[in-house]
Amino acid sequence: SGSVSTRRETRRIMRFLVAGAVNTGLSVLVYQGALFFMSHTPSYVLAYVAGIVAAYFLYSRQVFDVPLTAARFMAFAVFYAASLVAGALLNAALIEGLNIMARLAIFITIGVMLPVNYLGSRWCLRAGSENA
Repeated sequence: SGSVSTRRETRRIMRFLVAGAVNTGLSVLVYQGALFFMSHTPSYVLAYVAGIVAAYFLYSRQVFDVPLTAARFMAFAVFYAASLVAGALLNAALIEGLNIMARLAIFITIGVMLPVNYLGSRWCLRAGSENA
């Protein structure tokens, strides 16, 4: 049963990575486009908000196979709001503290936040589910 559980979790992680790649592509496009009109922090926030909505649908249905509910969306949105603050602070620190170009810093931020977001998504979407 342990190996079945491990294989199931490995498949979820792989689906998370694929869904996350789609969502990340969308978010990066929004961020890069927004940089033409605003500074890096509001660009990051705008991209992140668009990503929260897309991620909720992708992760609920394609990764964790759970029904879309208002309670799950609220938990997901609250988690990702906290993750947004952490990511925005990290992104700003990379740009302003380490002098990394804004167009490159986003990729480091994504890499650091990826495992945090997987675990948080899993917790938010699977809490109270028979798949938990």
